[in-house]
Amino acid sequence: MHRTTLGLVAIAMLAGGGSGCGSDPAATSPDSGTMPATTSAALPLTVSDVFAPSGYMGDGATPGGIVVDTTTCLTPRPAGAVGDCYKVTYTPGTQGWAGVYWQYPANNWGASPGKLITAGATKVAFYAAGAAGGEALQFVVGGENDGTLPYHDAFKVTQNQTLTAALAPYSVDLGGHAYDTGVLGGFAWLATAPVGSVAPIVFYLDSITWQK
Repeated sequence: MHRTTLGLVAIAMLAGGGSGCGSDPAATSPDSGTMPATTSAALPLTVSDVFAPSGYMGDGATPGGIVVDTTTCLTPRPAGAVGDCYKVTYTPGTQGWAGVYWQYPANNWGASPGKLITAGATKVAFYAAGAAGGEALQFVVGGENDGTLPYHDAFKVTQNQTLTAALAPYSVDLGGHAYDTGVLGGFAWLATAPVGSVAPIVFYLDSITWQK
């Protein structure tokens, strides 16, 4: 399944709407069928327990543009690691940028309600590392808003980060934003390839959690 967008600028703002966004048809929402959207998820919330990395954007809408591997962790994992870990490989294509949303339910750009999460979260924390170090990424929470669909996130927060080659803790500050109407996009990343480069961008993520 693919959806259309308004182009690079709109997608970089995660406003939705034109060519280059898609979904991973193989992804499923981890709690689908066991935790209804109307049941609030408690904090701390492990993102991989509720949200699925299904919202492929930019070059990720082309098969093979992004590979998200949940079987390869960067070891050793952080002390107290929770949930899934990921090795992400982005191979630049014609659009020169890509990203992935962790969505509830899987593949949800706004056709279904988002996940209710208990009030009080102040940040989304995670560990990340680049395969080489120096990988520049933008991390996003919320921001799904396709004007053609009935549901959307009521907020969006971002954090630009340049990764090191060692796993390090990072967080996206929620800034007091309300999310009581439900969350479609529990976490996301965006990357822009250097002009003319086709070299893969490889990085690792671990222990993505909503926290007080």
